[in-house]
Amino acid sequence: MTETVILGESGRIVLPVAIRKKYGLRSGDRLTVIEENGSIRLMSMKMALEEVRASIIAHRGSLKGILSEFIEERHEAARREASGE
Repeated sequence: MTETVILGESGRIVLPVAIRKKYGLRSGDRLTVIEENGSIRLMSMKMALEEVRASIIAHRGSLKGILSEFIEERHEAARREASGE
């Protein structure tokens, strides 16, 4: 889907209703603006989380066990800090 918007005062844009409906965006939702490779992207928190999940799954094959691994890594870091390493 391609839509055209006009940059208004203070750099404001209004997202077309079709895009807001498609992505479930509502007034007051926070969007992240990302500049990459000469382009500008807008992402909601939900979109960003889905991108991170997909990246993890592509790298690891699944999300299974990731929380346990994270907690163990944090405990190990705390043990090293406590022992002065």
